[in-house]
Amino acid sequence: MRKISGWILAMGLVVGLVAGCGAPSKNQVTSKLQTQAEKLETVNYQSEAKMTVQMDNGSQTYYIHTSYESPDVYKIELGDANKNINQVIVRNGNGMFVVSPSLQKVFRFNGNWAQNQGHIYLYDQLLQQLSTDKNVKLAKQGGDYRFTLPATQGGDIVSRQEVTINAQNYQPKKVVLFDKDDTAIVTLEFTSFKTGVKYSNTDFDPHKIATSSTKATMANVSDNFAWVAPDETLGDSLDVERQDSATSALLRYTGDHTFTLAESIPGPGVAGVPAGELVDLYGVPALYYGSNDSHQLTWLNNGYEFSLSSGKLSLEQMKAVAISTFGQVGK
Repeated sequence: MRKISGWILAMGLVVGLVAGCGAPSKNQVTSKLQTQAEKLETVNYQSEAKMTVQMDNGSQTYYIHTSYESPDVYKIELGDANKNINQVIVRNGNGMFVVSPSLQKVFRFNGNWAQNQGHIYLYDQLLQQLSTDKNVKLAKQGGDYRFTLPATQGGDIVSRQEVTINAQNYQPKKVVLFDKDDTAIVTLEFTSFKTGVKYSNTDFDPHKIATSSTKATMANVSDNFAWVAPDETLGDSLDVERQDSATSALLRYTGDHTFTLAESIPGPGVAGVPAGELVDLYGVPALYYGSNDSHQLTWLNNGYEFSLSSGKLSLEQMKAVAISTFGQVGK
């Protein structure tokens, strides 16, 4: 009996030792995340990623190149699958900017986009969110940690997000955004991440970025201007269809909501939207602004400037209409 009892006691000690050497607890991982986040706030880093966005009419793939200079300067370059940069989000000491190099167009506005919505591109902000959100769930899968948490600033489109991080070096691997039907609508896969990068002052100058490309793209678009109709109209009907010139058109929809979509080929230069808010249309940045009576959502895509105006549509409804124009063929 004593031998059996001794054997059981010994096995219990072994099990206890194994359990003690097992996977780190959530508190231990959270502490490590906080340490990593604090470290990244004091060093420069750079990342590359492939982003796939699933839409009703198919999927689109984007190239994301992020450059961060401590403590609060960054540049997020958004390109196509072939790494051709179409738009750039820049934050420097002078403010926030959205830049289209091919159109030589700069939008300047105020805002705190990195903390509110830019966390999926900026890894230090993503770590801050994971280490401070009390609703985060942690799972260990192979050599990775997988975090699940409710979406922040997701609105009606995104309900939760999953973040996968290498458990050894705590570098980013994947971010997935899910809708209310638990369908993955945005998948961001990191292909590289490095720290200690050195930058020059011109790397974050929006005017230098805007003039870094030729205007050949504008000429091609101008020769073939054709307006784009949104797939999503929220039940409203097209009431007015007017092409004002060789480079602009206006579409007015009437019904329970009523909204106007203006499309044009923008001229080069700087446009100021001081009260504007940057909205991420997942691969295409947009500016949202206006009063209680009328709001406007403006974005650049495929060489065109789109401006959606309405006094009745919510921001989420405007985003749905805007996204439905992506990939459409002009008429």
